[in-house]
Amino acid sequence: MGKNMVMFVPANQEQASAALRAAATLVDPPQPSQEESEGTTPNPISGMGQTVLVAAGQLFFSPPIDVAELDLTPISPQALTAAIGPDPALAQHVASLLAVASLADGRFDEDRLRRVVEFAHHLGVHEGWVRDLLQIARGQLAWTMADMTRRNAATFPGWADPMDNAPVMQPYEQQTDADKRLADRFLALQARDTNTFGRHFYDHFRGHNFGFPGELGAFNAGFAVPHDSLHVVSGYSTSLQGEILVSTFTGGMHREDNMRSHLLPVIIEWHVGNEVNGIGSHKDNLDPAKFLVAWRRGQHTSLDVLSPQWDFWAWADRDLDEVRDDMAVEELSEEYAASGEEIVGR
Repeated sequence: MGKNMVMFVPANQEQASAALRAAATLVDPPQPSQEESEGTTPNPISGMGQTVLVAAGQLFFSPPIDVAELDLTPISPQALTAAIGPDPALAQHVASLLAVASLADGRFDEDRLRRVVEFAHHLGVHEGWVRDLLQIARGQLAWTMADMTRRNAATFPGWADPMDNAPVMQPYEQQTDADKRLADRFLALQARDTNTFGRHFYDHFRGHNFGFPGELGAFNAGFAVPHDSLHVVSGYSTSLQGEILVSTFTGGMHREDNMRSHLLPVIIEWHVGNEVNGIGSHKDNLDPAKFLVAWRRGQHTSLDVLSPQWDFWAWADRDLDEVRDDMAVEELSEEYAASGEEIVGR
């Protein structure tokens, strides 16, 4: 059933403490007590940033660190950079954590986003997602959402290329002979042994009333096959929270440009509540601990399902547990599984 829990980001006490001090400048302060908040209407999402700090201390860094024992006084970008030292991988992870923290309270805050950009630049992190956060801070939200949509689609081989702004999501409306043959191939998975990856894939589609690629109204195979394969492999459900977690797992697995193409878009769409890719949006679906575990689980996989070389059919007859073992997928404990009502039909 996959590998045991693995560490995420190795860091010493000084490095982890400095990162969490920086993250603390990007979240709402602790919420007041009920007596102190008398007569006010609290933001239901406010305070999620504090939860991110606690979860990051326990799950993001190795060895873990107890946030309650830290002095989370503000830290300058220069001091953070000095504490992190000349480790580019750690610098990238810390900058990524700061970006997540800045959105955890469920809104775009121009000052916070600019602070993330400043921290990132001092850490030597100049990836595309840093520019995208700066564009949001400048009010260029539509441009940034379009950029993230394009980047996300381009990570799915056979669905879109990096210059395609509008990949076709449902291409089988004419039901050509080729479409019918494609659908028949997926329908034949019902005959596979019940423990095989292919049969689990079949059951996942039929159990949720999803159309197989090639059927009328079905999603493009270039997107649906890898995306739903990762639902099966990762163990994440199709609830709103499950969609956040499977996309986070995907970003961790894919690694390349993953902040801009997977991790930030899913927070923006399903937690902040701004639509990214045309399939709707919702607020307040981030669970920081589950999110960080999904990120870590994806990052420590040994095989990228979004690679052009990955072939679904080469794995269809394999035992699902063997597939998870070969991919080095960390076992999903019930504590970090997705909750909420599953999405059925699409």
